[in-house]
Amino acid sequence: MSKNKVKLYIYLILTLAGLIIACSSIIPNVYVKLIVALVAMGYGLYGVMKVLGSNGEKKDDANQEAVK
Repeated sequence: MSKNKVKLYIYLILTLAGLIIACSSIIPNVYVKLIVALVAMGYGLYGVMKVLGSNGEKKDDANQEAVK
């Protein structure tokens, strides 16, 4: 498995953990639960975008080198 796929799965699991925290009663304080869920989901989605964006850049670099 490639390094990018592992990172993608980690970020997806982090995003799902944020959703589970937001919908469950694991953390009784509503405000702390909101902050923890938003941070987990935001960081997870940012990581997914970063991983998927880096795949596109490598393909663009390969296409530019092929043209030269």
